[in-house]
Amino acid sequence: MPPTPSPRPVTPAVELSAAAANERLRAYVRAHGDRTWTRTDLGELARLRGAWLAARAGLAEAA
Repeated sequence: MPPTPSPRPVTPAVELSAAAANERLRAYVRAHGDRTWTRTDLGELARLRGAWLAARAGLAEAA
């Protein structure tokens, strides 16, 4: 089983647009394919989802 590619790290100091965060999340899921999700994979998925939600919340605050 090939390793799951890891997207560029997202740190609190680096803010993403909602569109960029969404694309990173989608790319991670596409790259994962139909393999079984490990705890590590799910942790990365949760981190990417958190970055996307934070970016969306930032958009809501700006509106």
